[in-house]
Amino acid sequence: MVLVLVHHFGLWAWTSWRRSLPLLLVLDRWDSHHYGTLVLEGYTWPLWAFLPLYPGLVWLARQVLGGTLPPQVVGTALSTACLLGFVAWNTHQARQGPVREGMTARTSWGWFVFLYGPASFALHSHHTEGLFLLLSFGALACASRGLLLPSAALVSLCIFTRNQGCFVAIAAALLVALREPSWRERFVRFGIMGCLALLAFAGLLVFEWSRSGDPFMFLKAQREWNHVDSLWGAVRGLWFGNPWHRGFNGWLVLRNVFGAAWLVFAVMLWRRDRALGLYALLSLLVMLPQGDLGNAFRFGAVLFPVMFIAGDWLATRPGALRWSVALLLVWLNHKVTHAYAIAKWPY
Repeated sequence: MVLVLVHHFGLWAWTSWRRSLPLLLVLDRWDSHHYGTLVLEGYTWPLWAFLPLYPGLVWLARQVLGGTLPPQVVGTALSTACLLGFVAWNTHQARQGPVREGMTARTSWGWFVFLYGPASFALHSHHTEGLFLLLSFGALACASRGLLLPSAALVSLCIFTRNQGCFVAIAAALLVALREPSWRERFVRFGIMGCLALLAFAGLLVFEWSRSGDPFMFLKAQREWNHVDSLWGAVRGLWFGNPWHRGFNGWLVLRNVFGAAWLVFAVMLWRRDRALGLYALLSLLVMLPQGDLGNAFRFGAVLFPVMFIAGDWLATRPGALRWSVALLLVWLNHKVTHAYAIAKWPY
């Protein structure tokens, strides 16, 4: 963990000095800039696409600290604390006794693959990923231990953080239900979790309606980004056949390769744990309506069960393969982290 933070922040500081870029600008790229605008100015079109919990927490922390710090500094500190909290909570849970497959790494390679996933910089910078990682792990960990109400509370917070929160709700409901011996008890606990998650989603709609006049404004605002209008458009995006694809794009190819590996290990996870495997597969499937896997690095960064399974599998392979993959991961992670700093599309 320390190595990752030193690597990334050192790279950003070096890039800032080498290219004469203000360090605050290096930390304020792409969606980080949008979150900063939300913190300083509130919601305007098309920023409704971003859900409210993360920018709200950054705004609150900034006010507590005097209201003068740049939002990207506060957000980076908050996300880094969330990532460290995830690592501490995860390792603590692992020491408490047996945990479900995919909930924690069985080997140091599992942690390596998670921490050096392509877009792991988003886990400790001014993005929602660090917060969502902590909340989603908490929701799934509590559910796996049968703690329905704590899990439901964390699921609700996930729903207010990222669209993937709905998938966390499904997985948590399954984890809670499958602990029960009878089908009747399973249906009851699944239904309770489902109702509480629906209440949270209804609360999100009320928030959107009260602030914008439209309960589905967060969905409508996403029209500003590329989306397909047919099932065929979703499928042909896999080979870059949609109208906005022009020429060869090596970065998109790399994201497709990452998406293919994600699919393989999600299926492997599915065979070992249906609930977590479904969460991973739904998170991959939901990207297809965007017309390509241009956000695959970022969407995959929070899927700790997939990354842990991949790393633990890698630990069983021959040394030459392990270290070759490790070098490729470090190279790709470095390039993506640098791309963020110089405002090339990194996600």
